Amino acid sequence: MVMQTCRNSFDELLEHRGVTRRDFLKLCGGVAVALGLSEAAVPQIAQALEESVIGKTSGALMPAVWLELASCTGCTESLAQVDTPDVATIVLDLISLNYAETLSAGAGWSLEEAKEQTVEAGGYLLFIEGALMEGWEGNALRIADEKGTDIVSHCATNATAIVCCGSCAVDGGWQAAEPNPGGAIGIEAFLKKELAAGRFEYKGEGDLPPIINVPTCPSNPENLVAILVDALLVGRLPELNNYNMPTLLYGEYIHDNCPRRGHFENGEFVYKFGSEEEKKGYCLYAMGCKGPQTKANCPIVRWNRRVSWCVESGAPCIGCAQANPTCTTLNWVETNAPFFGRFRNLPIAGINVDPTFIAYGVGAVVVAALVIHGFGMKATGRTKGGADFELERKWDSLHPESAIGSAAAAKEAARAQGIAVPEPDDASDAAVTAASAAADSATSTEDDQKGGDE
Repeated sequence: MVMQTCRNSFDELLEHRGVTRRDFLKLCGGVAVALGLSEAAVPQIAQALEESVIGKTSGALMPAVWLELASCTGCTESLAQVDTPDVATIVLDLISLNYAETLSAGAGWSLEEAKEQTVEAGGYLLFIEGALMEGWEGNALRIADEKGTDIVSHCATNATAIVCCGSCAVDGGWQAAEPNPGGAIGIEAFLKKELAAGRFEYKGEGDLPPIINVPTCPSNPENLVAILVDALLVGRLPELNNYNMPTLLYGEYIHDNCPRRGHFENGEFVYKFGSEEEKKGYCLYAMGCKGPQTKANCPIVRWNRRVSWCVESGAPCIGCAQANPTCTTLNWVETNAPFFGRFRNLPIAGINVDPTFIAYGVGAVVVAALVIHGFGMKATGRTKGGADFELERKWDSLHPESAIGSAAAAKEAARAQGIAVPEPDDASDAAVTAASAAADSATSTEDDQKGGDE
């Protein structure tokens, strides 16, 4: 009875928002795809949604705080531009988003008070978009007259989990690229550094709150929704890899699911934009596509309600999902540049080195070594007279009657005397013997003639 009442209330809520039951089930199927599940999981996802706090008409919703740091607001735009009945609209619209500078109706003191009340109560999800700026003792980024570094540390102390939205929050992104004057850094790296310095203390279990990194620039709303469904409705955090990224979302290379992979296997590449090869949709590997080295589900989930994605729209993958939260020197922007070039820069001893420069340097060293070797050979006299040359093959000297040169001479002599010499398809011993016999006969005839003349 309670279940039926909950379902009726949930259906009324969907109807109020212009969402049919069929549309809702389609959205559950979209969540299943993003989570790497089969269609058989759609009923379970739908039931979890209906029975969760999101589907209830009473009771506290999961509170959420969304921090906007150094970014272009692209991740927020990615979420805000979805259309009903998208999963993101249903789920995120019903979560208690207590603080979001860009999306909140409130502003100023009242908004900051809402954030502070949420942090004190605890049990909230902390979404962080953009890189944290450590420059000028944290003053490179200030919000409401407070350092960004202090805000992140304070909000992280009582969070149930932290979701780093977009590559900027994961490894610093564009802001962290050289020369990085503002000291941009990813959230996970910052919190670990603060913990090691004794400036951070988590109120929950463990040293740090669970961190879920969701790279790409910007973050895909489908992936965020899948994480929410996994964490809030299924009741557990998603399985994470070594970079704290959901394994199901970032477990396969883009190249493995790319629709242009067939052209890659056939060796059909685009070498110039605007060419005939580009019109035919050939592989963009030669144009700098980083798909073979980037793990993400972009070809499966795609973007803009699954309309398209980077490679399908004609641009090579620039590897924005390669953000590495464990190493501050491996910024994805620097290591993948130039985006439209096959080779990327290599960070060596903290310095980004162009691989073509290394290739030219190695080639110059090899050429110089060969030149020096040649001069050394000349100076030591090892080049005088050249190498020893075998005037006659040893086998030919032991078998003069069958030697290639002797046989050829015998055939020419026979032809000069008008004697027919067999020409088999293969150079058989019979042909050589016949040629030798003809030559001997011609020689004997010539000797007899000479004797008669004498």
